Amino acid sequence: MPPLAQEDPQAPPERRRTALVVGGSQGIGRAAAAQLAKEGWTVWTAARRPDPLPAGTAALCVDVRDGDSVRELRGRVGAGTDGLDLLVVTAGGAAVLGRMADITPDDVAEMLAQHVVGAYRVVRAFHDLLAARRGQVVLMLSRMGRAPRMHGHAYGTAKAALEHLAGCLALDLAAAGVRVNCVSPGAVDTAMFRTALPDRDPRTALPADDVGRLIVRLTDPEFGSLNGAVLDLPGDPASRSGPAGPPPYGG
Repeated sequence: MPPLAQEDPQAPPERRRTALVVGGSQGIGRAAAAQLAKEGWTVWTAARRPDPLPAGTAALCVDVRDGDSVRELRGRVGAGTDGLDLLVVTAGGAAVLGRMADITPDDVAEMLAQHVVGAYRVVRAFHDLLAARRGQVVLMLSRMGRAPRMHGHAYGTAKAALEHLAGCLALDLAAAGVRVNCVSPGAVDTAMFRTALPDRDPRTALPADDVGRLIVRLTDPEFGSLNGAVLDLPGDPASRSGPAGPPPYGG
């Protein structure tokens, strides 16, 4: 990766850090937003459904598939802050899993629209606010996207494409001092996990709070030079049973 732009020696004193979590109403995004608020951050959350939010967060609506919706979100956040220290994108809706006989081209297109094009749309809209604070982007991958699996035609393909996109963004934004990193978990106990894999015991999955805390940990100064990295978080042993085995799901 290219070196990050150097720190401005005339930077103002430390301020309260600000984060935007897109996909912050449920699952991993909600867990990350709650941990950020607990640690004293100013936290904006955005999602399609304004579900009850963690204490200390401000809620906005967005559909990452809709350019106008993302532009409206950018305007509202930009009116309330001069910069972002952290942008977390976990939005993507429920995973579409299945074999080719069950997965249509429209299913694949929808997963790409949500997970890849949607993430790109959000990062592109907020890159200037991130550059103003030398901030970081954290994108949510899945171990299903790291190796082919027979159930991964739509969701796994989208997550694999998102990993490639993240690497491109890390290269592109480094000159502005913006870092882009990814977290790639195995099975995570979220509502979407339980819906997608109803036969899996949720006790074998990673707690969403653990993944949320890891996302926040990436903002620690000790990781200040990390850029273009993918942090793998294996789930239970069953999720590593090979290409034909049970599909892991990092939602």
